[in-house]
Amino acid sequence: MNKNLVIILFICSTAIKAQKINDPYERLYMTTLTQVAAKDMKHALQIADSMTVASKTPQHEGRSIMLSASLYMQQSKYEESIKFAEKAKDILDTTESYELQAKIRGLLTTVYRILGLLHQSKKYAEEGLKIADKINDMKKEAQVKSLFLQELAYYEINNNKNYSNAITYLNHSLEYCSKIPEDQINVGRTHQMLGEVYCFYLNQYSLAEKHYQIALKNLPEPYYVTSLVHEGLGKVRFSQKRYEEAEKFYLQALKFAETTDHPEMKRRVFNDISEYYEKTNQYKKASVYRKKLADLNWREAEKHSHIVDTDYNKVENENQQYAKGDLSKNIIIGVTFFMILSLIGIFITYRKKQKKEYLKFKAIIDHYKEKEEYVLETKVDISAFEESEIQEENVSDLIDLKDNKQIDIAINKETEAKILEQLQQFEENEMFTKNFVSLSFLATEFNTNSRYISYVVKKYKNTDFKNYINKLRINYIIHKLNTSEIHRRHKVGALAEECGFTSHSTFATVFKSITGISPSSFISFIEQESAKNI
Repeated sequence: MNKNLVIILFICSTAIKAQKINDPYERLYMTTLTQVAAKDMKHALQIADSMTVASKTPQHEGRSIMLSASLYMQQSKYEESIKFAEKAKDILDTTESYELQAKIRGLLTTVYRILGLLHQSKKYAEEGLKIADKINDMKKEAQVKSLFLQELAYYEINNNKNYSNAITYLNHSLEYCSKIPEDQINVGRTHQMLGEVYCFYLNQYSLAEKHYQIALKNLPEPYYVTSLVHEGLGKVRFSQKRYEEAEKFYLQALKFAETTDHPEMKRRVFNDISEYYEKTNQYKKASVYRKKLADLNWREAEKHSHIVDTDYNKVENENQQYAKGDLSKNIIIGVTFFMILSLIGIFITYRKKQKKEYLKFKAIIDHYKEKEEYVLETKVDISAFEESEIQEENVSDLIDLKDNKQIDIAINKETEAKILEQLQQFEENEMFTKNFVSLSFLATEFNTNSRYISYVVKKYKNTDFKNYINKLRINYIIHKLNTSEIHRRHKVGALAEECGFTSHSTFATVFKSITGISPSSFISFIEQESAKNI
């Protein structure tokens, strides 16, 4: 349930292993979804289309179209998935199959949530739960409700960061699963999610392994969710320092990722296995998968760019074709054309912004090569920050900040030189990374007074105390990001804490104020440069 991964819920909507299904139609459905799709997604979509054409009842037709929606979802083609899912919903709503009516809403709940359309997602979730209460078959009702509970758990993890609530939902889901023990895929899926919560978020590896092992006993091979279990067990084994076994599990997940059309799965596995090789000092292997990850991200970005171009050309053709049509059609086309132009404008603006930020990034790196210092000579005004990281005493009687003029104070040359030497030692020992550092703290440490320190900082560092500390901290963390791949995997909050900030938002603001780009953009540019050098 990493934030960079699409967790697919409701796609295993029958959730019973194929060999235990008596209905030939359902057997073909599950085989296509869990086995054919893993090996040949194009063929799986062809089967789904054939099933739709051959359908003799609205229920089978809606079910077949739902299969297509699920397959497109696995490929992260959400627009296509929604188109087929909405069509399936309209058809299934004409039947008396409350089970399928609930399940298609489950699928729509997930897709809309992934796209960030939370209002629409909530709407379908509420409809689905109401419909589930109408299902007469207790086993089918339990199955559907268990899937909705998985969706609620996923929401708790990714939106609320409330892992205890997520575990409660998943355990409740298992209670429903216990009423349908033959539903092995659903049982395996729930245990996989529990394993992931314990492994990736709570670091309780023994509990994670317990759930992962139960999941493996219930899930088929090859299968998307099974590969997630292999990935999780790889992390568990690594935490236990059983490195050979860890690599074995990671390679099993990699084998699935590289032989199927799951962009998000590939992105996740490429990132995890490269981190594994980095931590075990196998840098050559790590660089291979870092490059694959960079290439994948680039291809996905190019794909979205191509979609914008295609939509623009489509609207251009339609505009010419219907130029002589009635007024209402022309208005619709005009509005659509304007929207596409707006999207293109946004895209171009985004690319220009990226280029501008990249030039700033290069300037920082080039500046370091020349002066062995990352941050450019930029003074940062942080007076408007809601939270001040440096508790500096009022020294307005010493330094006129408004006019930037220095007022003479009584300090001899020996004291001045000693404070300057102490500041040098302070920088070399990286004491500025301590979040309790303040002007009064240094005055005590240096056995002097805050006025003298402010005077020396202003005279020799050409800035005030706050900016002096902030510049040291940003230089420090940029150096770590530029030289340590492990630091580039850290969250912004962890980076902020390491260099001395108590608030990740203040850190991000100071970082961008000094460098001109955000921490995440800076990391992205470093990754791009590393990929170019491979």
